[in-house]
Amino acid sequence: MIESISINNYGLIDKTEIDLEEGFSVITGETGAGKSILLGAIGLTLGQRADSSAIMDKSKKCVVEIIYNVQEYNLQRWFEENDLDYSENVVVRREVTVEGKSRGFINDTPVNNKLLKEFGSYMIDIHSQHQSLLLGQPEYQIEILDSFCNNGELLSEYQELYNQFRKQTVELKNLKNKVADAEKEEDYLRFQFSQLENAQLKMGEKEDLERELEMLNHAESIKSSLNGITWNFRDNERSIISVLKEIRHSLDGIANALPEAKEYRERIESVVIELNDLADEAERKGEGIEYDGRKIEAIDQRLSVIYDLLYKYKVEDVADLLKLYSSLEQQLKNIEDSSGKITVLEKELQETELQMKTLTTKIHHIRQETQKLLCDKMKRLLIGLGIKHAEFVVELVELDHFTPTGCDDVRFLFSANKNQQPGEIAKVASGGEISRVMLALKYVLSGSKQLPVIIFDEIDTGLSGEVAHRMAQIMKEMAMRMQVISISHLPQIAAAGNCHFKVYKEDNHDFTISHIRKLTYTERVKEIAGMMSGEKISAAALETAQNLLK
Repeated sequence: MIESISINNYGLIDKTEIDLEEGFSVITGETGAGKSILLGAIGLTLGQRADSSAIMDKSKKCVVEIIYNVQEYNLQRWFEENDLDYSENVVVRREVTVEGKSRGFINDTPVNNKLLKEFGSYMIDIHSQHQSLLLGQPEYQIEILDSFCNNGELLSEYQELYNQFRKQTVELKNLKNKVADAEKEEDYLRFQFSQLENAQLKMGEKEDLERELEMLNHAESIKSSLNGITWNFRDNERSIISVLKEIRHSLDGIANALPEAKEYRERIESVVIELNDLADEAERKGEGIEYDGRKIEAIDQRLSVIYDLLYKYKVEDVADLLKLYSSLEQQLKNIEDSSGKITVLEKELQETELQMKTLTTKIHHIRQETQKLLCDKMKRLLIGLGIKHAEFVVELVELDHFTPTGCDDVRFLFSANKNQQPGEIAKVASGGEISRVMLALKYVLSGSKQLPVIIFDEIDTGLSGEVAHRMAQIMKEMAMRMQVISISHLPQIAAAGNCHFKVYKEDNHDFTISHIRKLTYTERVKEIAGMMSGEKISAAALETAQNLLK
């Protein structure tokens, strides 16, 4: 329940604090006094959009704070899951600056609007004209039926499967599309792969072949040059080696006279050895080089294959062709693997659908079993609220596909007149009838849905007399199970509350300011009498007000 509400610098409210009580509280006041402003301030703490234009004094920020007592509502786990400090008294605060920036807090821990909304959904149900419009929407109707059926746990389990089902469906569809596109190209991919596979390419092969071809094409010149090395180094009568040997011999003759001669001789000996090795190597190399027309033709053909592939696939070298080959191999493997993966996904999807079908069958049976009970309760309540010939029907149709709430289409049908065929509420009910239908639904749900606070925002508009009295009694009965707050213009409802607040406006030097305060018994009598007789309160009105309060 709400223990207190503190509002600073919001709308026409400069500063106000309200201490609420258990049971049924009513809020009254003239039109425009600021009752809607009070709801707007509460809405801020529920994560609704913050508007800086609602700030009264632009030099200060707006602060709205609500203290809840949550002792009986088993919220410890929710607080743990969201890393929030739990206490029996929970303080929810929203701050808005003139620049439009806002911050939310739960027990002084900063939170985002999503968490404010989530916490608020556990605590408050605000019934407004907007919610009356929701009554015509199938999604809202099925939500009401499920709340009455206590289908929460089953629906939570189903919705997890439904989200999984949607994810699997999208994944399967995307994979099938991908495979279908790939299969269109599969023949071409296999042709490319086969062409590269048959080529038996090797890294560096092109460069090796080009070097070998260059050597074979110049075999005679190379052989001649190599033979020239052997001839000039060793085989010629005046070869370089023979000249060096003569010099070496001459150095032997002056070795005793010139100390450096020995070093020179050793260096020449090294040169002679090196030149002999070089001559031998050139001779061997020359013997191995012969012009081979067939080999040249074979190399030309092999290079032609490589050049054609490089040109066809618009790449620079064999390394790129090998990368392409690996890529094609992987693509073909993916096509083969995807077919198997499709089979696996289809099986997983079938298993999910089977689990969903089991749950939707349970949910449907529960809805089917309880819909008549809901209809009977609603009919009795609506007759008590002055709709003498009320009929309320829950139409439940099984669907052949899954929806976020199961496999049922739910529609609430209503008629207010004798022998009138029930029709869609939004089309056949008047504004006053819709208000009474909503109140009856809230009353029924209050017995099955654990919700700490419900706020009715002028649900009694257009009603009076005995209907208003019965509506007040229904709210009092609801207040035995939860905290009920009603903003009302009817004296019957104002008198039914165990706590009465009045919203009124006053002018100061700078602003018109809204105030809200709790009324004493005497003030309540006067306020209720004024609601009946207007500005001039008669003795009869005062007596009637006292009787209503009794």
